[in-house]
Amino acid sequence: MLLARAAALGLTLLAFPAAAQDVVPLQTFLERTLAATQEKDKLPAAAALVHIDGKIVAEAAIGVRAIGHSQPVTKRDRWHLGSDTKAFTSTMIARLVEKGVMRFEDTLAESLPAYAPQMNPAYRSVTVTQLLNHTAGLPTLTDDKDLPVILALIQGEKDISAQRMRVTQKYLAEPPASKIGEYEYSNLGYMIAGAIAEKHTGKSWEDLIRAEIFRPLGIRNAGFGNPAKPGQVGQPWGHTEVAGALVALDPANPTSDNPAVIGPAGTINISLRDWMLFAQDHLDGVNGRGKLLKTATYRILHTPVTERYSYGWGVKLGPDGSPLLLTHAGSNGFWVADIRIMPKHNIITLVVSNAGNEAANQAIVHIGKPLKDRLKPFE
Repeated sequence: MLLARAAALGLTLLAFPAAAQDVVPLQTFLERTLAATQEKDKLPAAAALVHIDGKIVAEAAIGVRAIGHSQPVTKRDRWHLGSDTKAFTSTMIARLVEKGVMRFEDTLAESLPAYAPQMNPAYRSVTVTQLLNHTAGLPTLTDDKDLPVILALIQGEKDISAQRMRVTQKYLAEPPASKIGEYEYSNLGYMIAGAIAEKHTGKSWEDLIRAEIFRPLGIRNAGFGNPAKPGQVGQPWGHTEVAGALVALDPANPTSDNPAVIGPAGTINISLRDWMLFAQDHLDGVNGRGKLLKTATYRILHTPVTERYSYGWGVKLGPDGSPLLLTHAGSNGFWVADIRIMPKHNIITLVVSNAGNEAANQAIVHIGKPLKDRLKPFE
């Protein structure tokens, strides 16, 4: 199962008609909402975190790590982010841009000169910016038919960076899948951007994320791929739907996650509190206080090019051109994760589940709508 298209970027602010506000504390409200949604949508587990004015004001996790096992999820558990990884990748590349290692305007021919002669001529002038904004004309890489092709390409190659370069060379030699310059969501674009960063630095994308994002922000409870170890239920497992029922996927099963080669497009796993550190940095970046980047660079990352999409973010801008909302949805088909940053109100909400079926996607809405309504007094 390759990464979902992330069609629901949640670009509305979820402003619904005000109902009578609960008098219960926000923490209790969140716990009740999660419990009701988990039961209604038959989820193995769900978790959420609400961060306002620099403080965690509500956090809850409910359910089990894997159906058929008794271990409950906890607030420290890690969750698979799927395509929400893309904001990490674009931020890492922005750090390399600030260090002079790369440029957003670099073309593919400039970025990979040794492979330029074999590239389809249409791709040679495509830029890193277009890779990160889904306007490079590349295949979406969301269809299961792509998986056997990728696995065949990387067979026998153990080095992860070499695997990514093999995939890069193969697809860049083919004609564009869509019109270059027009928005077409592509996981492949992010994988190629990661491969370019690897070529420039001699480090794997995973090591670059650790060095440029995790360590500077103090993120320690995070990793790549399945958060759980094979055969162990020390972390949540993903779930797939079989004959209308969810089934837990042991991480020992090679089909329980996408291959690591497409990591830059979506394989980070992380706890909600550590994910919040990344989200807070982007919120601070809007206000000129970010740790990772210069204010001007955050502005680049938060400015949409087409379809309200920027560098790994769905964006809704205010009248003054600053972001009212930064958001993204992620799933590899077995998990779902949703992030919303509202800089004007200093609010961050994170919602996750260890299922990725349609019911789990609907659960994000069932949690998000009442939560947004409940947060109105904080605005």
